[in-house]
Amino acid sequence: MRNTPLIEAFKENEQDLIRFLIVRLKSAFAAQDLAQELYLRVCGLDESFAVRNGRAYLFRMASNLAIDHLRREARQAELRDELQTFFGDEAEVATPEEALISRNELERLERAMAELPPLSRRIFYLSRFEQKSQREIAALVGLSPTAVFKHLRRVIDYLAAVRDT
Repeated sequence: MRNTPLIEAFKENEQDLIRFLIVRLKSAFAAQDLAQELYLRVCGLDESFAVRNGRAYLFRMASNLAIDHLRREARQAELRDELQTFFGDEAEVATPEEALISRNELERLERAMAELPPLSRRIFYLSRFEQKSQREIAALVGLSPTAVFKHLRRVIDYLAAVRDT
């Protein structure tokens, strides 16, 4: 692998980036992980990719990674809280009949997801599993935010109809 100017800028600013991430994330371990992720992303850029100010670009990338990381952590905390509320202090053990019903419902929803057009399935995945905003998804798939909203609405309506049948 060839050292590009951006890789060189990363190596020169690595400790500053890590300190920056530690302050943002309040965790040295998470900061190290995100710094490594940042390095891998920089290494994955096309060699012809050029920026005027490598340091500023790297800090912007680090900031975006930190924001995404904090959003994921917040979403995971929400899900844990929901599960705690739903199940209470002690989770009830499902009866064999309940487990079978749940498994069948999950299989129906998986089949329904497989029947969706690939673009709609991707938009739904980015929204629900990667917690991307409609604007972020629109940029990734090349649609307007309104079109992304319409795809999501159709998928959710379709899955709800499948669930309710």
